[in-house]
Amino acid sequence: MPPTLAIKTLLNQYRIEEPIALTPFGDLYRATDERSGKPIALTILSKSVSENPETLKEFEANFIRLQNISRPNLNTYLGLQKTPDHTFLLEEWVDGPSLKNIHERGRLSAGETLFITKSICGGLEPLHKQNLLHLHLAPELIRINKRGEVILCGLAGVRAVNSKSETKFSKYQPLYTSPEGLRDETLTTAADIYSLAVMLYELTTGSWINGKSAPKTSEAIRKTHLDATPPAPASLNRDLPDNFSRMILWALRKNPDDRLKTTTELLSSLALAAQIPLDKVPPRATPEIAPVISAALNAWTFLPPPKATSVSADAIPLEERLAAISGPKKKATRRIGLVPILLFIIVAGFLSLFLFIRPAAEPTLPTPLVFTSIIVNYTPPPTASHTPRPTLTNGGRIVFTCTRGDYNQLCMINRDGTDLVQLTDMAASNYYPVFTPDGSSVLFASNRAGPAFDFFILNFSEREVFQVTNNVGNVISPDYSADGRFIIFANRVGDGPTAVWMVNADGLNPHLIYTGSGDIVSVSWSPDGEKIAYAMNTGTPQEYEIFTMDKSGRNHIKISQGLQGIGGSVDWSPDGTSLLVYAGPFGDKDIFKIDVATGDFVQLTDGGNNAGASYSPNGQFIVFNSLRNDDQADLYIMESDGSGMRQITNDPEPDWGANWIE
Repeated sequence: MPPTLAIKTLLNQYRIEEPIALTPFGDLYRATDERSGKPIALTILSKSVSENPETLKEFEANFIRLQNISRPNLNTYLGLQKTPDHTFLLEEWVDGPSLKNIHERGRLSAGETLFITKSICGGLEPLHKQNLLHLHLAPELIRINKRGEVILCGLAGVRAVNSKSETKFSKYQPLYTSPEGLRDETLTTAADIYSLAVMLYELTTGSWINGKSAPKTSEAIRKTHLDATPPAPASLNRDLPDNFSRMILWALRKNPDDRLKTTTELLSSLALAAQIPLDKVPPRATPEIAPVISAALNAWTFLPPPKATSVSADAIPLEERLAAISGPKKKATRRIGLVPILLFIIVAGFLSLFLFIRPAAEPTLPTPLVFTSIIVNYTPPPTASHTPRPTLTNGGRIVFTCTRGDYNQLCMINRDGTDLVQLTDMAASNYYPVFTPDGSSVLFASNRAGPAFDFFILNFSEREVFQVTNNVGNVISPDYSADGRFIIFANRVGDGPTAVWMVNADGLNPHLIYTGSGDIVSVSWSPDGEKIAYAMNTGTPQEYEIFTMDKSGRNHIKISQGLQGIGGSVDWSPDGTSLLVYAGPFGDKDIFKIDVATGDFVQLTDGGNNAGASYSPNGQFIVFNSLRNDDQADLYIMESDGSGMRQITNDPEPDWGANWIE
């Protein structure tokens, strides 16, 4: 348990509530975000780290890197904050026991250990696929939520594969550090596997890898990692299958080249040794597969839903008080958690507004649409449904991102909720779908051709996928011009900010249009093709302002005025007079319509934690994703004035990012 920080509020927003644990990053506290009333995980960094500008720069860069990585087993990293006295990391609070609490309850069976391993590997795998390592795995940073899901926390310190060494952030002993990490050698995914294996050893035996309690000094811990051979786990837990014990030892080998070194190798080896098919291991703890965890959850005193709190005017910064004068007063709503998938569309910002405007030349007219890029292998969806109908009247079909299993896929559905069709089914992430202007295809972002995200087109009639862009960066949020000749999109190249780019519809001539003062995470072309709306971060993590500019990247106008907590999506109304956004306290967003001419806004929803709103082509309806159904992200439709709301998808996994076709 960390030393108790004097109860105080940081940045007039985060009220320290309770010390939780010492972690590899520093002292972890549960705090309350007084703007939303929600609990939050706050880690105070040590002075040596807070005074290291390179480390802080890495933390800030990781906030951006992690926006395109989402998985149910990964917690949400909310960024780095500073006060004159403290520098601290913010994450969503996972209410439930940690693996340290589970370890204290006694030894686990092979089946329960396999369940934990599958969940942790489910969090590590998307990091490793993006060539990132966690490197700070520890029981205190792995928690089990109320639904029995194992959540991997502590993502602020991710490092690139082949980094030289880990960074020591606190007094936390290197109990889970790999031998190569201790030797300051190049690190690979095998380093994360070693750390995970140390935890599995503890969970199955009740002892550290020396067969007893961990040493008290860093030197003794280091010597054990580098030189000592751990006793076989089966010798300490007679109920553990011998082969299962051997697999843990294999993952603990000193030389990373001799070790089980990927999540697939470790997970498949343990499943085979336990004689439990991986598809029989549930995603959430059950009394049958995880009795110790289930008992811990039953005994856990979960926090009550947050109550509406009144904050004195003196506690609110002056600029926020002035900005809030014109904002609507919102009714208190029930607490709805924020799913990590919603952050696919959120990227962090830097600095202030309009410092580095870089307009580009007017775009050249494209050649006729000819797909010259490669055809990527396409697996038809596992469904007996007929070829999707791309042209129904009155906004009849909706395409959206549907998380299914380990990856984001593309789905399509009628506006009345019938004829759901899964369009993709492959080991890659696919999202941000939009219909091509003729309705014959869907343009979307995917990493199926490599670690970076490019644009692809799925043609309905030919059932083929064509690659449109090729290694131009990491692309998101595409939108066609009114004449269908160009595609505007947000793009991040290297370590630079996410900026506005344009490309011909055939994939030729990708070029920069505008680099803002912060990350630009969503773009939308006006119906007349003359203006582009965009959502740009202006300094506060995960909050954006809405702007418009000419298609050439000039004449920028701030549209959002006084609306707090705007999220990362924007969509034009078909008549070009208004913009759809979502905004509000963290975890309790609502859909708003902003008048382009005046900046006045109208709230269209009240409660449910909503995002990703999009107009139907005739402007009569709005589709959006919401967590109002038991924290389950589904699609809903309402009239353009917010009335007549109805649910059109109902799947345990998230549905989001919807777009219409006539």
